[in-house]
Amino acid sequence: MVAKKGAPKRQIEPREELVQAAMDAAVRIAQRAPEADRERRVPVENILDLHRAGLLSVAIPKDLGGTEADLVTQVAVYEIIGGACASTAWVMGNHSVLCTRSLGMMGEAAHPLLRDVVENGALISHAAIPGGETRKVPGGYVSSGRWPFVSGSNISNWIFLSTLVDGPAPNWNGGEPPKQHNPWLMLPRDQAGMTIEETWLSMSARGSMTNDVLLDEVFVPEHMAPVEYRPAPHLPWLPNGPAALKVPTKARVWMSGMMLGVAQAALDETIEFGKSRTMTLGGASRSSMPGNQFAVADAAMAIESGRAFLLQEVRAITNKALASEDFVPNDASRMEMAGLVARENAQKAVDRLFAVRGAHGLLESGNFERYYRDVRMGTLHAVSAPDLVREQVGKSLFDIPLDVQPRWL
Repeated sequence: MVAKKGAPKRQIEPREELVQAAMDAAVRIAQRAPEADRERRVPVENILDLHRAGLLSVAIPKDLGGTEADLVTQVAVYEIIGGACASTAWVMGNHSVLCTRSLGMMGEAAHPLLRDVVENGALISHAAIPGGETRKVPGGYVSSGRWPFVSGSNISNWIFLSTLVDGPAPNWNGGEPPKQHNPWLMLPRDQAGMTIEETWLSMSARGSMTNDVLLDEVFVPEHMAPVEYRPAPHLPWLPNGPAALKVPTKARVWMSGMMLGVAQAALDETIEFGKSRTMTLGGASRSSMPGNQFAVADAAMAIESGRAFLLQEVRAITNKALASEDFVPNDASRMEMAGLVARENAQKAVDRLFAVRGAHGLLESGNFERYYRDVRMGTLHAVSAPDLVREQVGKSLFDIPLDVQPRWL
C-alpha cells in the first residue's frame, strides 16, 4: 500500500478557468443555500449557474462539447460548490457520475443525452442500487416498483434506474449465460407511469431531493435500457476515452471534495465568529480563549491533511492516465483510502468547531448548524461507507481478493 517512489511527476494544478467559473457561481449559489435547505429543494437557478459555468459537463469529453475536467480540477470545483451549498454539490456529483457511466454503457448512443447536458443544461439523476421488478418483453422491458435515494429527482430531465432481470441480456453472445442481467432504465422526467414520492425528510443535504421514484408498468424500449457490464474497481469506465476522464471507477472524488468544502466554509465562518464575538461569561473575545484556539487549529489541521492526501492520490492517478500507464488494484485502494480520510476529517473538523460556537452553533438563523448536518452525508453513502472502505483497503493490504467468499475469510 506504500506508494512506490519513481521519477518525479508533473505537479498538476486545477484548471484556472473552471475554478474561477465555480467561484463566480458559488457566490450566487451560497446566497440561495438557506432557501434550498428550508424549502428542501435545490433552486433551478443553481442548476442554470452550474450549466453556464461549464460544471455540469466536467465528466463529458471535449469532443462532445464537455469541459472534460481532470480529477485535480474536479476536487477543487466540488470543494468550492460544496462550501456554497452541499445539496447543490450532491446533485451535481450524482449527475456527473451518470455522464461518465452512460457513455461507458451506451457508447455513441449516449451522445444525444450528453449533448442535452452540454447544450441545454439537462440534469441526470439515478438510482444505483437495483430496484423494482422488471421483466423482458418484446422490444424492451416492463418495470414496476420503487427506487429510493434518487438525488435531484424533482428537477432532473433524465432519470436512470438500475434493475435486475432474469436471464441473459438480449445481446448475450458469451459462454455460460448469467442468471440475471442489469439494465439501467433511461426515463425522461415526463415519463407516463412514473411518479416521485417526496420521502427525503432528512437531516443532511435537505435540498438534494433524494426522493423515491415509483414506476407502474412502465415500458422501456431496449435502446433506452443499456446493460451494465461494470469494469473492475481499478479500471476506467472509458478505457479509450480522453486521459482526463480515463480513471478508475473507484475514483469518486466529488464527495470527498464537497465535504472538504463544507468543512472549510465552517472553519472560515467560525474564525470570523471567534474574532467578532465575545464570551458569554467574562466578555473577552472568543478568539482569546486557548480552548477555541485549539479547536480551530485542530479543525484546520484535519482539513489540510485530508486535502493533502486526497490531492496526492488524484495527482498520482491523473499522471498515470496522462502517461497511458495501466492502473492496478492498489490504485483503487489508495483512492478509496484517501477519499475516506478526507470525508472523516471533514466531519471531525466541523465537530471540533462546535466548541467555539457553543449554543450559537445550534441556531438555524446562521449557516453553521447546516454545515454540521450536511458534513455527515460524507460517511453515509452506501458504496463508500467507512467500514466497507476499510474492509476493501484491509483486504488489499492482506492480498485477499475483494470478491472472496465468505467475506470474513
